[in-house]
Amino acid sequence: MRLVLPLDLPDKAKALALVKALTGKVGFFKVGLELFVSEGPSILSEIKELDPEAGLFLDLKLHDIPATVGRAMEAVKSFSPDLITVHTQGGLEMMKEAVAKAEGLVVLGVTVLTSLEPSSLDELNEEYRKPGLYAARLAQRALIAGCGGLVCSSLETLDLRNRFGQAPLLVTPGIRPDWSLVAGDDQKRIGTVSSALSGGSDLLVIGRPIREAPDPVEACDRLLAEISSTLRELKNNSQVQD
Repeated sequence: MRLVLPLDLPDKAKALALVKALTGKVGFFKVGLELFVSEGPSILSEIKELDPEAGLFLDLKLHDIPATVGRAMEAVKSFSPDLITVHTQGGLEMMKEAVAKAEGLVVLGVTVLTSLEPSSLDELNEEYRKPGLYAARLAQRALIAGCGGLVCSSLETLDLRNRFGQAPLLVTPGIRPDWSLVAGDDQKRIGTVSSALSGGSDLLVIGRPIREAPDPVEACDRLLAEISSTLRELKNNSQVQD
């Protein structure tokens, strides 16, 4: 399943209630800084007990000197997540150390956060002010370091897929179906299910449209139907072109 649900919730009870409600529907449950810091590593095993078939995505975006990140990655292994993130802006040596110490875990390199606009990159060299160019540069370094995948917005998925082929896992946050768009969203570079999948995304990170829905199960089912429909349409279009 391609759906990743971020459990960006303030406490364990609310997070586990959502996991229980959506058991069997989600490909990965993503635990980020908010929940991990609030509840500690035990939350991961509790999620796994409720839904043994779902993957665990630990989104800590590790970013520090290589030695520190390496030791953190060694500690992370005992939690047995399936996916773990590092910030690509930490540099090549940091990412190499993370991958070396991960020993089998899939390390994802986070490129440019979806909360950043082009104006947010003004402090960078002019060559990389466009998020797409900067994301491509960071992605290249992550893959050289041995990362198994990349986290990127839907605006960059097609370019990264064309540049780097089918091998890297592309994970796309900031997905907003038309029926869930709201004013004042702090995610600036958002995309739709269709734009992400047509660009070559493997996993779609969709949180607020499910978590904040009056009926999260209905919203999840609606999104799963949209994902399935989009994949069928893309497959049919590909067959016609062939």
